[in-house]
Amino acid sequence: MNIATGMLVVWTDAIGEHETEFNSWYTDQHLPERIAIPGFLNVRRFGGTQSPKYLAYYETESVEVMASAGYTERLANPTDWTRRVMPWFVATIRCACRVIAEFGHGVGGAAQTVTFSMPQAGEALPNEVALGHWLVAKALPEAASHLGCVRAWLLHNEVSITDRPSPERALRPHRDSTADWVIAIEAVVESALPDIMRPIEMALRKNGAMDIRSQGPYQLLTYLRKE
Repeated sequence: MNIATGMLVVWTDAIGEHETEFNSWYTDQHLPERIAIPGFLNVRRFGGTQSPKYLAYYETESVEVMASAGYTERLANPTDWTRRVMPWFVATIRCACRVIAEFGHGVGGAAQTVTFSMPQAGEALPNEVALGHWLVAKALPEAASHLGCVRAWLLHNEVSITDRPSPERALRPHRDSTADWVIAIEAVVESALPDIMRPIEMALRKNGAMDIRSQGPYQLLTYLRKE
């Protein structure tokens, strides 16, 4: 079994009058298209009620898969349906990430994420190494052991890969936002998420993290894996 050490994470809203077709495109074309690319292992898509309403992440063999010939060829040749849908993306956040740590296993029915930047030298912790060590050694293992938690990830955005231009990206009407670091949590049900996320977010603030933003909660819509 291949182990995913890369993850592409995309949050977005959709222009309201096009949302039904937007969701059909995601399910019927986009996700099957992506899972067929060499190095893509599984894809999950979630929906919620708070902006951004949709979360999708794509687990890959490595973050370098997002710079591979197979992926860049797909981005360079969007289908007619993709060309139609891309202008409907609103408030998109996109991060091509390296998996720094992962705890737990399985697929959860609900998810929530938090994005942040590491503290600068001289903040509450001396540097990002200290906060990163705390997240890997304490915060995320504790989150994963919480009743109802399925999986927990710490992800680092690889900016040089995320920022690569492509014809598909150029079709979106606004420049994608991004984030430095991502914590992603999957739970059995949405009601378990507040008790899992609250101590993580509080501790990030206490330990000097910056630009802390929470996304979700979300409910699982679609899950595909490489056969």
